[in-house]
Amino acid sequence: MKKIIYTLIAAFVACTAVAQTPSAYFMEGSTFRSQLNPAFAPLRGYVNIPVLGGVQVNVSGNLSVSDIFYPVNGSLVTLFDKNVSAAEALGNLRSKNMLGTDARINIVGFGAFRKDHKTFWSFDLNVRMEAEANMPYSLFDFLKNGRNEAVINDIKASTQAYLEAAFSYSFPLTDQISLGARGKFLVGAARARTSIDRLDIKLQENSWNIDADGSFEMSGLEMSSMQRPDGSEYYSFDDFDVSSYKGPAGYGFAVDLGVTYDVIPDLQLSFAVNDLGFISWGKKYLERGQMTKSQSFTGVEIIDGEVHDPEFDFGELEFDRVPPSKGKTEMLRTSINLGAEYEVWRHKIGLGLLYNVRVWDVKTFHNLTASVNFHPIPWFTLTTSYSFLNGQGHALGVAINACPSWINFFLATDMLICSHTPQFLPVTSTSMNVTLGIGVPIGRRSHRIPGEYLYR
Repeated sequence: MKKIIYTLIAAFVACTAVAQTPSAYFMEGSTFRSQLNPAFAPLRGYVNIPVLGGVQVNVSGNLSVSDIFYPVNGSLVTLFDKNVSAAEALGNLRSKNMLGTDARINIVGFGAFRKDHKTFWSFDLNVRMEAEANMPYSLFDFLKNGRNEAVINDIKASTQAYLEAAFSYSFPLTDQISLGARGKFLVGAARARTSIDRLDIKLQENSWNIDADGSFEMSGLEMSSMQRPDGSEYYSFDDFDVSSYKGPAGYGFAVDLGVTYDVIPDLQLSFAVNDLGFISWGKKYLERGQMTKSQSFTGVEIIDGEVHDPEFDFGELEFDRVPPSKGKTEMLRTSINLGAEYEVWRHKIGLGLLYNVRVWDVKTFHNLTASVNFHPIPWFTLTTSYSFLNGQGHALGVAINACPSWINFFLATDMLICSHTPQFLPVTSTSMNVTLGIGVPIGRRSHRIPGEYLYR
C-alpha cells in the first residue's frame, strides 16, 4: 500500500515546480489575466510563443511538504521512515488529507482588438490536466503503526487530461460595465478514477482478510485484465498495465463568464465563473472494475507465535471487470473569482482584494488574497500579495507583467519568499505556485485602461 502513497507524494512534489498564483489576477494589461476573468482585456493584442505562451499549474490541498517529509541526518525522509516517530508523523495529519493539482499549457494563443480598441477577441488551444486524491487519517495510522487490523473509509484518487479549444470575446456594455465570455470545446484524452468506500483489514493466523467496497474507471487507455481459473476477469494494481493510448475518449463543452463594473473612476469590481461545463466519456473506451467481496492474501510470516513484518500490499486487491453499459458524464472543476481594486496616486498604485472558490470532488476550497499593485508606467505592473488559504495556511506572492512594444512577458510566484528545503521545496505552504508566459504584442494599445494612465 505504501507504494500508492509514495506515488501520490511524488506527484505532489513534482507538481510544485510550476504553478498558478492568485497574484496574477491583478497583473493589469497581461494576456494571462483574461484567463481568470474573460471580461478583462490585455494591454495590446498578442501572439503567444507556443508552449511558453502560458504555463500554469495550481497545487493545493491541506497538506504541506513539512507534513510529508522530515529531515533526518541531513537528508529528507518520508513520514513512513522508521526514524520518524508515529506521534511526529501523524500529529499534523487531518481526518481527510487532500492533494490536488491542475495544469494548463498553452499550445496556440492569439488575440486582437477591433477597430474601437475596446472590443477584444482571442483564441487559445490548451492542454489541461487535473488530479486530486483524498487519503484518510486511518490509512496513515494503519501503515505507520503496523496495526493488525483497520477500518479505512473514503480513499479517492482521480485524474483526467483533455484538449481545450477556446474562443473569447470581451466588450464594454456601457462606460462602466464590461462583459466577457469564453466558449470552450473539449476533447477528452484520458481519465482514471479510483474510489474505495470501505476497506476492513484484519490479520488472521497466516493471512490478511480484507472486506472491501470500491470501484475504478479508466477511459482512453488500453488496459490488460487478468483471468482467474474460472474464466472471470479482474484487474489488480500489481498487474496494472496501461499498454497503449486508444485516442480521444470523450467530448464536452464549457464556458467562462465574467463582468467588470467601475463603481467610480478609481474603484472596479469584478466577477467571473470559470470552467462551467462537462465532458462526456464514451462507452467505447471505458474500462470499469468493481470490488464488493471478501479477499484473502497469504504470505504473512509467523515465528514462535509472533507476527513478523505484517506488510499489507494494496496492489494485491482485485477488481472484477465489469463491462460498461453506458458512458460517463462528469462536470469540470468550476472556480469563482470575486475581485475589487481601488486605484490611488493617478492610477499608479492599486489595492486589490480577491476571493477565490475552487470546487473539487472531495471538497470546496476558499482563498482570500490581498494585493498591492504598482503600475508606474503604462506597460509594466508589479504586484505583491498575501493569501489566506482555506483558513489553514498563508502565502506571500509576487507577480510582474511587462508589455513594451517588442515582448509580452509575465511571471508570478509565491515560492521565492517562504521557507524552503535544500531541494527548493516550500516547507509550510499548502499551495505552491509559479506562472509564466511569453508572447509578441501586436496592434495598438487598448482604450479600456483609463486614458489619463495611458496617454498622459
